[in-house]
Amino acid sequence: MVSSEPIETHEVHCDRLLEHAANAIEQGDRLQASEKIWGAAAHKLKQIASERGWPNDSHADGWSIIQHLRNLADDRRISDQFAIANDTHQNYYEDRYSLETLSERLDSTRELVSLLEQAHTTLPPDSPMPSDRHYRRRHDLP
Repeated sequence: MVSSEPIETHEVHCDRLLEHAANAIEQGDRLQASEKIWGAAAHKLKQIASERGWPNDSHADGWSIIQHLRNLADDRRISDQFAIANDTHQNYYEDRYSLETLSERLDSTRELVSLLEQAHTTLPPDSPMPSDRHYRRRHDLP
């Protein structure tokens, strides 16, 4: 039987992927570092969405949730750092960033993870779902 729940939590995956990204940078593997950096950001977002009961089934959902958290927390760094992680994912396909740049982007993603955790723990647990009309339409929400 296949479960819809992950074997390990998104939080565990996030932490492990940050570590794997650092190791990939040390080993000179730019492509794997890029993918792991993005994966860590995506898993942290999935953790928060899951714990809050917010649907997060697509890349577009992730952006809606990021903008929503940015607005609720009144912290532009959330969307700025998420954009960096998202752009780093593209590097997996294009290999245009140096190891130094990827190291900086890993630091940005660690900051993003921290900012997301801070927003998640300080915002009321009953904070509403994103009100973005496209997000609500994708999930048949009023």
